[in-house]
Amino acid sequence: MLFWLGFFLMLVGVSWARMGPSFQRNRYYKPIFIIGLLCVIGNLWQSQDQSRNIEELLNHIVDFLPWFFTGFLGYYLVLLGAPTYMKVRYPPLIIGWIIIFVSFYLYFEYNNHLSVTDILVSLSTVLGISFSLISFFFLVRFVENRIPPEGIAPELTDSEKEFVRKIISKNIGVDEK
Repeated sequence: MLFWLGFFLMLVGVSWARMGPSFQRNRYYKPIFIIGLLCVIGNLWQSQDQSRNIEELLNHIVDFLPWFFTGFLGYYLVLLGAPTYMKVRYPPLIIGWIIIFVSFYLYFEYNNHLSVTDILVSLSTVLGISFSLISFFFLVRFVENRIPPEGIAPELTDSEKEFVRKIISKNIGVDEK
């Protein structure tokens, strides 16, 4: 239990390190990450049967790495081939989807502890999430269609135009004459 607490604290620490503007990151990420790292290390040192815990952790890592890295590569290729500015790159897109399906196969191959009940629970969860997202989409669409569109904004007055001109010229460094 302490191992997973440490793992999630490390994850929170890394996430917090990426929060905020680039010149001023969240300053609490280092202590949270260090506490998480100490929890992970402390859990491995604390147990009486340390070799069993390390062996179990290594087995989890070995079961995790093949499908994770193939899935990561597949998702990277799909994102690389996805239409950006209306340009689709079909070779990385198709290869990426094939690699993603291979990663699903590897997931089931390396995680043989899955049962039919686990798969049915997962599928019902996916169906529930899909149903709620579709419901949300249609509700937002329904509400947005009921709101009448706003009229055309009136044209700027001369004083407003002069104010905007002064702000723009000040920002681009043009002297007023």
